[in-house]
Amino acid sequence: MKAAAAGAALSLLIVLAFLAAATSILSGSPTPGGLACTITPATMSSTEGDPVAAPASTSLASTLTLDGDQQAHATLIVQIAMERGLPARAAVIATATALQESKLRNLTYGHLDSLGLFQQRPSQGWGTREQILDPRYATSIFYNRLITVTRWEQLPLTRAAQAVQRSGRPDAYAPWEPLAQRLVDALAGTCVPLIPGEQIAAVLAYAHAQLGKRYVWGGEGPNAFDCSGLTMRAYQAAGITIPRVAADQWRHGPPVPPGQEQPGDLAFFRMEPDGPGHVGLVIGGGQMIHAPNRRTVVKIDSYQRRDLIGFTRPAAHAASSQPDPR
Repeated sequence: MKAAAAGAALSLLIVLAFLAAATSILSGSPTPGGLACTITPATMSSTEGDPVAAPASTSLASTLTLDGDQQAHATLIVQIAMERGLPARAAVIATATALQESKLRNLTYGHLDSLGLFQQRPSQGWGTREQILDPRYATSIFYNRLITVTRWEQLPLTRAAQAVQRSGRPDAYAPWEPLAQRLVDALAGTCVPLIPGEQIAAVLAYAHAQLGKRYVWGGEGPNAFDCSGLTMRAYQAAGITIPRVAADQWRHGPPVPPGQEQPGDLAFFRMEPDGPGHVGLVIGGGQMIHAPNRRTVVKIDSYQRRDLIGFTRPAAHAASSQPDPR
């Protein structure tokens, strides 16, 4: 719930951009400030898949390749999670569930009256047949129910999925988790709010892909981060080197006047004797991605806090240090 609420403002901006630009699931020419997901050959392989849902098995889950329809459905699942400001873990749970239930196909049939990507049933209150066969609706209502599950972010995937689906085979979700994690890792970096500048898009893409990962003091990825480890790695993903700790990142600069911050800037908090004690990555709409503390995970939050110190723009520092090509 907290993650969804924290991402509400960003989600609204994204939805408005979607309506204005009429972007599709796989948008090839998005407008600046919108959200787009692109699949390239490097993202995942594509082969013609079997349209019949099959029981999950270790061998199937490890060898399945996806055709265009399956890729589009996986992309939509990740995209909706990001629109709503949910952690990457939500997309992993939803993708694994859809892999088990339908192999990421929008099935018009199933057990009893089960339908669609998640084999949801009209008779069980999931919606009408027409609604359930709309992949966006089906994914959204899955997330609606997931985020009401107590401590869903910390539950094993099987338990989280089962709390939503109430399947007769709850253990069947587990073998799909590695494939779902790979899909979300691959796609999360391609479903980001687009802003001018490829380097900044790469910084934001990396940070978005880490949502939901654990906080560990001194963590620099890939499975856990502290605040400055996350920002350092995000900039490294764009080919920009910045110092390791928050205080040094603050001094690295250059400073940005309050009110002029932009996506990709760093926001600093809690001045200590040696410098700021916390840092986050601005993503727009008054929000940032950060690794707050060991009690929570990498998440989206507002940076409009009482302990806000100021902002810096490492990308400007990097641009000024580039050699003159003439």
